[in-house]
Amino acid sequence: MRKQRGFTLLEIMVALMIFATAAVALSKSLSEATLSTGELEKRQFADLLAQNLLIDILREGYGNRNLGEKSLAGYDFVWRRRLSDTPDPAIRRVDISVQLSGEQDTLASRSAYMPKKVGQ
Repeated sequence: MRKQRGFTLLEIMVALMIFATAAVALSKSLSEATLSTGELEKRQFADLLAQNLLIDILREGYGNRNLGEKSLAGYDFVWRRRLSDTPDPAIRRVDISVQLSGEQDTLASRSAYMPKKVGQ
């Protein structure tokens, strides 16, 4: 009897099953990474908008608006500003929160402590 070389059908089927399982897991991992990258991009632009709004308040004053809309990098955001007093009567806390237009989840929030202006 001669010894045959090669794989049996069972060995090939097991190898294909292992390969298919690994391919499905890799595919799922890549699709989740793509989704999380898009979400991270939205959050990053929302945080940039919140920071820019705080800088505008620092440069131009508090103004009268506590709510607004702004577009940045193709996203439409809604921002809210909340002013609150602190134990120090000369300092005011400013909180900015940013959401995607039409959604309830807050994507970014920033806070700052700033001096009160005369008459405010």
